[in-house]
Amino acid sequence: MSTVQSTHTSYPTMNIKIRVLIILLAFSLFARKGNAQDLDINLNPQQALILDKTNGALEVKICNCHTANVASGNDKLRPQISFPENLTIQDITNTDGSALTGFSIQSLNNAPGNHTVRLLMNTSLANASCASFLIQVKGNGVGAGIITATLGFQGPQTVGNFTANDNALATIPVQVNFPVELKEFRAKKEGGSTILEWTTSEEINASHFDVQRSGNGRNWQTFATVKAKGDSKSQINYTTRDSTPLNGENFYRLHMIDIDESSTYSAIRKVRFEFEPVLVFPNPATNILNVKINDWSKVRYIIIRGINGQEFYRSTDKRTSQINLMPFAPGSYIVEVTMHNGEVNTFRIAVSK
Repeated sequence: MSTVQSTHTSYPTMNIKIRVLIILLAFSLFARKGNAQDLDINLNPQQALILDKTNGALEVKICNCHTANVASGNDKLRPQISFPENLTIQDITNTDGSALTGFSIQSLNNAPGNHTVRLLMNTSLANASCASFLIQVKGNGVGAGIITATLGFQGPQTVGNFTANDNALATIPVQVNFPVELKEFRAKKEGGSTILEWTTSEEINASHFDVQRSGNGRNWQTFATVKAKGDSKSQINYTTRDSTPLNGENFYRLHMIDIDESSTYSAIRKVRFEFEPVLVFPNPATNILNVKINDWSKVRYIIIRGINGQEFYRSTDKRTSQINLMPFAPGSYIVEVTMHNGEVNTFRIAVSK
């Protein structure tokens, strides 16, 4: 009888212990759930694109998205950001451009095929808060490669972290850096020459303009080079002259060249000349130079100059198809046949004795 009573009186004690154990277990699970953190990383390019050889920035933001009053442990978060090869990592700063705080740089690499930076967060990240920094980059080639970010941990991964948010992607396209903003480009006839005028509204590291001409729009030759202002945000006007245009169609364009030799071309302008056919022969000549023109009434005068510009011969009103070269010393000369409409036909000849 006493044995039965002893067994019966132990049930309440066991039930109490079980209930206490369940309560403690539930409290423990609740506490662990309350301390769980969902951390994520985001990439925010500070511009839609950058030009080649110019600077840009990428904001990296790490957030503790849990609402509980928790914080990530010190020296736990270790973000790594990888860039395509056409973006060179320049610096890492606070979002206001000041020296980086709250993070230390573990590695910064611009080796071929490995443009990466890895940081270590040195402070706690409170609940429902974010920490941000800027990565300053420079374009070093045209392209639009993918930037990737991975949120790692120096120690064990934070309990409850949702790993799907630990990665992010972004792009900062790099486009051709036009050395100048060309506002206008004109080509017009003036007598027997072409006057070329152009205006820039902005220049960035511009070096010079190669002024090019073609007779068919495919094969181009540079006939003049004009030095650029270099750096300017105000309007600048330029002009040059083609004194010896081709008979027929003349196509013109500007080859705009940057200091780093990147370049671009302007639109093409066209001017047409209908010159009176002129032949000068023989070349080299000895005593007589023949000038053949179909309509001498269109000729204003003929001049022969030395290479240094000195004038040795100028025709009179009685123009002749033969010029006496006996007084000329051996050497090279320039023959200019100028028409009444302003057109000039220029020839280089050699005189030998």
